[in-house]
Parts: sequence; structure tokens; C-alpha cells
Amino acid sequence: MLRVSIHAGPLATISRFNRLDWLDIGYQQLKANADYKIVLFKIGEGALAPEILPAYPRWSASLWDLVARAIARALFRAENANSVQEVVPPAQCVKKKRAFAEVMSAVIQHMPNAGPAVHRLGAMQIDEHKSSRCLYRARIEEDLRSDHQTEEFYFAPGFLQPSELVLRAVLFWLSGSLDVMPSRPVLSSPKGKMIDGKQYLLIHQLKEPARTGLVRWLYHQRRPPTPTAAAPEGLIDYETFYEFLGKAV
Repeated sequence: MLRVSIHAGPLATISRFNRLDWLDIGYQQLKANADYKIVLFKIGEGALAPEILPAYPRWSASLWDLVARAIARALFRAENANSVQEVVPPAQCVKKKRAFAEVMSAVIQHMPNAGPAVHRLGAMQIDEHKSSRCLYRARIEEDLRSDHQTEEFYFAPGFLQPSELVLRAVLFWLSGSLDVMPSRPVLSSPKGKMIDGKQYLLIHQLKEPARTGLVRWLYHQRRPPTPTAAAPEGLIDYETFYEFLGKAV
């Protein structure tokens, strides 16, 4: 299960004492195009009714893309009730009595079904401009991707929901707009290479996060790929690749 915890203050100070909203993202059905069960816990309100994020292609995009879609499904359930592509209503910005946060942080953690081995997979810090109210910039980190910092964006609702600020920051990074969810990612499956009558996938042709995720999974399974001249990071048969898409967590 993934847990997204949202906190008041910078990343360096996060704790259970300054946690605001949090989001649990678990598997309703584990497969290459997985169905996720989402529960959002809102500060002062408690758990919202569970939502389903259907048929999301695993290992195909940033984890923050998955987080944004999960938050959108949970917060804006009416808009997404019959939608395949996640949608968000336009951001509400008011001129007076604007709600704001000086600093807010979020972390993505993998919570195993058993044992204490919790892994941090991503982090975000959203800082308000020191002299301009409701003008923000986000710094975004992720395990299998390079760090990013957004340009400044303006978000001034009459009531600030911590999870919505995280959602709007991710959307601005991914699409350049607070109101636009990018198109759903597609399942990664590059063309292979025929060797001795069998089709193989060249690992270096995979995009992140699938490339590093696959290599880590293969070593964890004690089935490391064998590098060749045509594939410096190794190659595997497609049966093994689809096993990875359907099982690796």
C-alpha cells in the first residue's frame, strides 16, 4: 500500500504531530492495469468513503501522477463518478479572505503488508512566496526520477484543503495548469529483439520508472539480466516482463 501524508511545515520537520490530510492507495486488484482502492482522511472530518481508481497502468508514469488521480477521485467524486479519465473542477480563487499555507509538505511511503520496512518513495515541499500571498512554488522528489522545481503558481481558495493544494501543485508540474489532468499514461511495452527465434525486451529501451523498477525486481528475484553488446543493461523475455508488470510492488 502507498500512503501519502501531508504535513504543515517543511519536510525537515514532518511528524505525526503536524500531519494534516493523508491518503491510502491500495490494490483492489493487482495486475498490469491495476484497480486501486483509495481512502482519503481529511483533517477535522475523518475518512471519506472509499473510491476506486480503475485500470491504471502500473510502472508507466510518475508516482505523483497516480497520487494526483487518487486525490481527484477522492475529493471530486461527483465529477469522476462515470469518468474514465480523471477530471478536476477549475480551481476556486477569491479576492478577499484568501486561505493560504506558508509551507506544506507531502511524502509518499510504501507500507508493506507485514514487517517494519517502510520505504519513502517521494516527497514534496510547497513554499509560499515570502512577500506575495497565495503564490507558491513546489519542489518535487521521487525515488526513480530526477528532482523538479515548479515555476510559481497562484492558488487562493476561500477554504484551503491540504490535499487539494498538493493536487494543484502536481497538476501544475505535469500539465502547466492547475485545472488540467494530463492524459492517462499508457502501459510501457517497447519493441523487442528477435534472438534465436524468441522475442526479447532490451531493458535500456524502457522508460523510467519501469526500467529501474524492473532491474531492482529481477535482482530481488535472483534473476539478474545478462548484459549483451546490443543491450548493455541486459535483456529479458516478454513473459518475465509481463510477470513484473503484474506482480512487482
